[in-house]
Amino acid sequence: MSDKGKKTPKIEADQPKETVCNSENSEKSDQEYQEKITKLEGLLEKQSHKLSVLQYMTEIFTSAPKPKKIVRILADLFSSELGARVSAVWIKEPFSTTFQPNISCDVKKELLEGWRLPIPNPFPNIPMLLSQPQWLESSILPDLQQVLGIKDNIEPYYIPFEFKTELVGFSIVGIDSEYQIENDKDALSALGHIVAASLFNTNLLTELREKLDEINQKTDELEKTNAALIDANRFKNEFFTMTSHELRTPLTGILGFTKLIIDGLYEDEDEMRQMLEDNYSSGKSLLRLVNNILDMSKIESGSFHISLEPVSLQDCFSEISHVINNLPKEHGVVINMPDGLESMPKVIADMGSLCQVLINLISNAIKFTHAGSVTVMVERGIGVINISVIDTGIGVSPESQTRLFQNFVQADEGYSRKYGGTGLGLAICKHLLGMMNSTISLHSKGVGYGTTISFAIPIA
Repeated sequence: MSDKGKKTPKIEADQPKETVCNSENSEKSDQEYQEKITKLEGLLEKQSHKLSVLQYMTEIFTSAPKPKKIVRILADLFSSELGARVSAVWIKEPFSTTFQPNISCDVKKELLEGWRLPIPNPFPNIPMLLSQPQWLESSILPDLQQVLGIKDNIEPYYIPFEFKTELVGFSIVGIDSEYQIENDKDALSALGHIVAASLFNTNLLTELREKLDEINQKTDELEKTNAALIDANRFKNEFFTMTSHELRTPLTGILGFTKLIIDGLYEDEDEMRQMLEDNYSSGKSLLRLVNNILDMSKIESGSFHISLEPVSLQDCFSEISHVINNLPKEHGVVINMPDGLESMPKVIADMGSLCQVLINLISNAIKFTHAGSVTVMVERGIGVINISVIDTGIGVSPESQTRLFQNFVQADEGYSRKYGGTGLGLAICKHLLGMMNSTISLHSKGVGYGTTISFAIPIA
């Protein structure tokens, strides 16, 4: 009993030691558990923050912002989330064969502008998987790293923007080499897909707008062409109507006077001579009409040829003087031809075509002038001789001036009935002068204020 009484206290003395040990282990386990919980909470908080950022980016990029805005947003994001010291973005623009560099933070525009990288592989000589975010080795594009200002403990990190296996852009970000970016790779990869989708949609919208603009432009051109064809068809119908009248009138005169002479229906030789002169005048009018039609036909078919050579203006005006003097004109209308032409230098022109232009312009001015004068002025300019035909005739309305050099057009539809003509004279003059490296212009203050037609011929 006494022995048992001695052993009992030993057993009771050992029990508190085990209890203390278990308590210490329990406290240590609780501390480790708490640390794990705290760590998990931190990771969850970071993960939640990343998801919030990605959601925010998705909302922004869904609206398909312009590339410059995308670059600014990414620069702010890389700086705040990755602590990026420097960043630049390359974007594939519509109809381009290279990725275009876009300025981001701390990069000089003029330095980066020359770094346009090829599509589809911006780094053709470097073995790398373009679809994955990754560190770039210092040996990759060392000159570019110098431009970006990547040095010391800053390392370049590549972030692709891939949409449906197509690389539509990428970013190179300068990050501290000790930054644990592995935890952000999934988020950066997701960000790259979001940006790529936005860029793809932006490019698609740009291409659609350009196609739509092109379609609208083609539609406008077709409408203008159609309107021009309608006008041309109308002008040709009017031309055929006028031509039939213009042809019939001199032919009727020729046949009538010829019949009178054949039948001897004249009183004396003077009357017969007058009939023959009228016959000759009708023949010349008919010839001039036929020549105009043939000339325009040759010009439009490209078979009308001229020979440019030094031409004396004095010889040219001497050649046409007898034609101008015999043109019918209203009583009292004065024709003022230029003088002092012997002192003028020769011009580069085709003699026959230049004479035809002058005859057409002067005869036109005489036809539409009822009182006053028709004056031909020749003046020397810089490298050219300026020739103007000035009349005090009926003038031209502003809305008609732009149409007068078109085929079959006269200033007013009623003029063709009142004054005759086919509306080809000025059109022929414009074409002939164009072949002689000259242009023609018309100026009139309006109906009743006369008209001035001018052109310049190069000096030989």
